[in-house]
Amino acid sequence: MKTKTSRLEPVTVRLAPTPDGDHGEAVAHLASLEHLNRMIAGFASMVSHETRSALVGIQGWSELIRDGGLSDEEIRRAASDIFDGAQRIDRMIGQMFDLNRLETRQVALPRRKIDLNAIANDVVANQLVRQPVPPIALQLDPAIPPIAGDPDRLAQALDNFVTFARAKATAKSKVSITSELVDRRIRMGVRSDSMRAPSFDDWLFGRYERYEKRPSSIMGAGLGLAISRVIVELHDGRVSIERYPDGSAELNLFLPVSGEVLKPSPVA
Repeated sequence: MKTKTSRLEPVTVRLAPTPDGDHGEAVAHLASLEHLNRMIAGFASMVSHETRSALVGIQGWSELIRDGGLSDEEIRRAASDIFDGAQRIDRMIGQMFDLNRLETRQVALPRRKIDLNAIANDVVANQLVRQPVPPIALQLDPAIPPIAGDPDRLAQALDNFVTFARAKATAKSKVSITSELVDRRIRMGVRSDSMRAPSFDDWLFGRYERYEKRPSSIMGAGLGLAISRVIVELHDGRVSIERYPDGSAELNLFLPVSGEVLKPSPVA
């Protein structure tokens, strides 16, 4: 729970004696609270790890600059690393606020007909400017119909998927984006042979849940996947993950064609 100082702290609960008929319900409530405690601890672990990792570089380089003796080139490199660390913290804070605004419906999503293939092409072009290798193969069905949605937010969701898929990529990695029409839904998948998280369960997409089982396994991923999931769900869609025998994985988003709504379904 949150204290008056806005700190997240575990919840301690003691069960009073209950009639036999209420015992099962009380145990279920206690299990839910224990689950919440683990989620809060995992989320706090992620925030602490991300912040401390950035601060180590900022503090280290700041001390070297303060103590003097660095060349002009070393000072420029130190300043660049300090700036990158500050940006990393700022980005994480921004993601936390963005996710909260999306989840609490504090943002308005304009709806207009858009071409998901065009969005995919734009995302790939921007990705390759930031990170030229590995290349991204496009396998887009030109016949997919338009959907109704916010092009900027959907581009953000897809970009987050691609960023995560390429996070551990090398020059030899294979990354691809596929689009197809499946039962009046458009599936857009981002597949990578370097995306090898140990277990792709629902926790991967949740704000807290994805850190509960193995909080150290995907540190550095930030909250991008959670943001993508909320954006897709706000467009009446859903997300899923496909695992393949060769060890690769594919992040999928499913969106209804214009005028249709998808029934909620669990993450695969």
